[in-house]
Amino acid sequence: GESFEEINRNYSAKQFRQKASAINKAINETKTKLILAINQKAQQQKWTRSEILDCVLMVTYASYVAMIDFRNSIWAYDYMAFSRRIGELWEPFCKLCFEYSIKELELFIPPLFSDVKKLMTNEIETYIDKLTIKETEKAELRKYYEKVWNMVTSGEIQLELDLHFKQEGKYYNID
Repeated sequence: GESFEEINRNYSAKQFRQKASAINKAINETKTKLILAINQKAQQQKWTRSEILDCVLMVTYASYVAMIDFRNSIWAYDYMAFSRRIGELWEPFCKLCFEYSIKELELFIPPLFSDVKKLMTNEIETYIDKLTIKETEKAELRKYYEKVWNMVTSGEIQLELDLHFKQEGKYYNID
C-alpha cells in the first residue's frame, strides 16, 4: 500500500504502463525481502522443509494476488492480458516446490539439445560407417536417420525451458 501511494505520487494517470511496472517491481522486491526473512528465521529456528515451503508459497501467492489487484486498479486487464499474466506467474510458482523441496533433490542444468543431437549424430555416423553393407545402403540409412531428426527438431525442443532434477539416483525432466 505504501509503495502504491508513492507510485501514484510519482506518475500521472496517463503513465499507467510505468505505474504498473513500478508496482510489480515494488511487490517483487517486498516478496524477495520476505522470503529472505523466512529463510533466516527458518535457519535460526530449525524449521522443517515443509514449514519453509508453506511460508514461501504463501508469501509468493499473496504477492501475486496483490500484484494482479494493484495492476488491475492502474490498468484494467482485458481477458487475454489477464490470462497471459496468470500463465507467466504460474510456472515460477510451481517451480518453488522444487527450489524449496521437501524431499532431497538436486536441480541441474541439462546439456543443450544441439549438443546432444551432435553427439548422437556422430555416434550413428560412426556406426553406419562400420557396417559391412553397400555404400548405397549406408546412404539410405543416413537419409532415414536425417528424416527422424527433421521430425524431432521441427518443434525445436528447448530443454533449457524445462525443470531438471535428480532424486535418488534418477534424472527427471518436467516440461
